[in-house]
Amino acid sequence: MNIKNLRSIILCSSLLLLAACTKSEFLPDPEGSQVPFQPEATQTVEELLAASPAKLYYSAWQKSNIKTILKARSSKLVYTVFAPNDAAMQAAGLTASAIAQMPIAELDSLMMFYTTLGPVTQTELTQRTDNFVVKTLLEQPGLYLPYYENTGTGANQYDLYFYKNYVGIKGESLLINGKNLGKLNYLPATDGGLYVLEKTIEKPTKTILEALRADGRFTIFLESQRLADENFIETMINDMEPLFGYRPSPEEVRPYISSRKLYQVGWGINEPIYPGYIGPNITISTLFAPTDEAFHKAGFQTLADVMKFNERSAGSIRFDENTFNAVGGYPMDTIYNFHRDWGRMFQPVTSGGDKAYANSTVFYGNVLNATLNNYMVNLGGNPTSDFAYKMPIEFSSVNNSIQMKAKGSEYPAATVTETDVNTLNGPIHVVDRLIFPKGFKLN
Repeated sequence: MNIKNLRSIILCSSLLLLAACTKSEFLPDPEGSQVPFQPEATQTVEELLAASPAKLYYSAWQKSNIKTILKARSSKLVYTVFAPNDAAMQAAGLTASAIAQMPIAELDSLMMFYTTLGPVTQTELTQRTDNFVVKTLLEQPGLYLPYYENTGTGANQYDLYFYKNYVGIKGESLLINGKNLGKLNYLPATDGGLYVLEKTIEKPTKTILEALRADGRFTIFLESQRLADENFIETMINDMEPLFGYRPSPEEVRPYISSRKLYQVGWGINEPIYPGYIGPNITISTLFAPTDEAFHKAGFQTLADVMKFNERSAGSIRFDENTFNAVGGYPMDTIYNFHRDWGRMFQPVTSGGDKAYANSTVFYGNVLNATLNNYMVNLGGNPTSDFAYKMPIEFSSVNNSIQMKAKGSEYPAATVTETDVNTLNGPIHVVDRLIFPKGFKLN
């Protein structure tokens, strides 16, 4: 083996180790796994639950089919329960009378959402600087994630959508999905463990797109992308018409503009690519959503101002008849790419067009700090380690506020004014400024 090859192997190994040390996507061991040594454990999870201050939760547990569901997994199951105490249940409207009237199927879903297979010990959490990803037992039918967990099904490999909760510790508090759920209260069990929560866990019900539309603060961000996509597709239709001999529909154009990240992609639930198709239709990442005020600070007072700014590159957008692909883009595309896709438009590409695989980019507010600055956003696959893509955003803390900017940018940092708006597509963090990359020209 020559020195050059040896050096490449060492570099690749180092990058993989770095990614492994910082990666947030970490799942507990599967059912039937060995419980870490817990000499203080003398009771089962259910025995602990029965004696805990989560009486209402335990009544729902007893009425539901959760014990049958767990037993069907394994007779020697290891599992962890995150049980809200009575005050938390009541605050969420889950009173004794409400539980008594709930259908069994709803109770089953509730119990499965708060239960995960495998151990999630306090020791494990205290030793981590990132979040421990807890895969619940609750599945959302009809949603399919890109193949990731080595449980892919069918020709179009995918993972079933199980709700996940991101668990961490800050001081003496337990954080789940970035939210403080009260003082850490962990009880080790002979068959797993129990966490008693002071607040319920918010289960996401909306997509990113639904949440942004319902909020009302992100009109310019949403509409400027929608209109830019419409203008882009209209330009392609006009260019393709003389080549095709007829005027193609927007749907016919879409396969030729796959290089453009349409504003709805990754923000909702994708339509099947053909009738009966079952495959990945939702993705999970992190969005930094700029408010209308963020645009005002950058000099864009109205939606029309943004659209006029985009016109500076309208002439470069065209359909290339040699490659049969779309060419060009708008200046705001670059800015939005940092807000919604980690600036991956600048990700290194091999001469053959290969890119390193996307790493997990689900980050709740409690881990938005300088430890992410060396995180590998993309790593692995066919390209060599030279084509790994490191975090292009610099995170910092000023007066206990999270700040972020594109690395090397001369523009003011954005402040995260609200964290952890939880959606089916992952967390939304609200920012008060646009993220401009280094050298970006506004004038």
